[in-house]
Formats: sequence, C-alpha cells, structure tokens
Amino acid sequence: MAVFELRDVEFASDGVVDSLTLSMAPALFHEALKREVSTAKREERDLVMLTISLNVADFLSVAEFQEMLIKIAFALKVGIRGGDFYARVSDKGFWVLLRTAQSNSQLVIERLELPRHETLVMQTVAREDRNYAEWIDEIDRLYFS
Repeated sequence: MAVFELRDVEFASDGVVDSLTLSMAPALFHEALKREVSTAKREERDLVMLTISLNVADFLSVAEFQEMLIKIAFALKVGIRGGDFYARVSDKGFWVLLRTAQSNSQLVIERLELPRHETLVMQTVAREDRNYAEWIDEIDRLYFS
C-alpha cells in the first residue's frame, strides 16, 4: 500500500514542458489537439486518444511513482510515430494522441513497450464524429472517474 498521496507527486510546468517528465505542457497539448481535430475532420482521418494512468497503490514511495512517470514519458518519446504526440495531463498519467483507427490502437500500444505495462490503466477513445469539446468531455469522464 502506498504511503503517499497524489498531491505529493510533482506536477508543474513552465507552460512549455512538464518539469518532471519533460513532456508537453497540458495547455500546449490541448492547442495542438484542437488543430489536429480540425485537420482530421477536413481529411476524414481517424484519431484515437490513449490514456495512461498509474495507480498510487502500486508504488511504495513518491520517488518510485515519479520514476515510473519518467520511464513512461521516455517510452512514449521514443515509441510514438511522427505526427502523434503526448502530454502529462494529470499527476497520475498521460494522454497520447494517435493518428490511427480504433482497430489499430492495440498494435500501437504493444509497440510502445511501456514499462510495467500490466499495472497501467490504459483506455482508448476514438474521436469518431465528435468535435473537440465532445471528445474531450468523453475522455475526461473516463480518465478522471
């Protein structure tokens, strides 16, 4: 059982990058995501959001938890394809924009070779015909529940 709480985990950015994982800051991620949704609509291209969460109860210390966040960020940095992007959107994990169909998302996840894959909570949400706000509402509902 964890001896720390999520509020103990570092979650700050300079507006450009997350200070712990060096991933894109959430505000920049959402701006890039809005542009990507607009482009995907015009090009009739599929988009999927992969959410990745860590469970505090799986870690003995805040240091171990933060180390795992850093390892996941590195795996994402080297594993995602050009055009895909990610950000740490909360103290417990990441959102990854994938330019792929829902049917291909599991192959992408396997290719990422994320550390401690079996303990991560991962979900995918296809954009389908939703606009940015509708899609984000659905992702938020699943990720933060």
